[in-house]
Amino acid sequence: MIAGLVLVGSGMADTTSIKDQPLADSITTRTTIDTLLFVPLRDLSATMQVTSPVDLERHLRQNPTVALFKSMFVPGLGQIGNRRYVKAALIIGLEAWLIGTAVDRAQDTPDARDAYLSAASVSERNGLFFEYDERRKSRNKYIWFAGLTVFVSMFDAYVDAHLSGSPADKRNEKLAFDIGPNESGGMSATLAFKF
Repeated sequence: MIAGLVLVGSGMADTTSIKDQPLADSITTRTTIDTLLFVPLRDLSATMQVTSPVDLERHLRQNPTVALFKSMFVPGLGQIGNRRYVKAALIIGLEAWLIGTAVDRAQDTPDARDAYLSAASVSERNGLFFEYDERRKSRNKYIWFAGLTVFVSMFDAYVDAHLSGSPADKRNEKLAFDIGPNESGGMSATLAFKF
């Protein structure tokens, strides 16, 4: 803990002198103008204690950076490496739908633009421009949503990979069986399969 104490004098101190005065082994005061500053030495004993000798990095399911890049290049692959199969299926489905819709709109946009440019009358041209503009905006919207989904899935895989080595992470157990008292005073048994 770092503490500081500043004492301001009455203005009667010597304004031209600056001097260091050792008071004890760990205390030094510096007098400048009319200010006395107290700065104790740092106590590093609390920060150097090791709370757990277990290396949690060795218990990770996969390297977090590898999980991030897997999710960037293949939808859901980082989540599969973290054994998050439901999350991987949701991400694969969402990214496939967004990318497929963006590609479909991207194929329709040039056709709408060509029809707009080849229109003969002004009223027909205005109507076709509105249709072209809507397709272009829709294409851009789905491209942005797909990019955002890829970004979120990358960092989700990264964070899950970091948390996979935690001893408090109960998700590492696939099959759990628990017997204990229930609320009505009887006994209950629970069988759970986590996927």
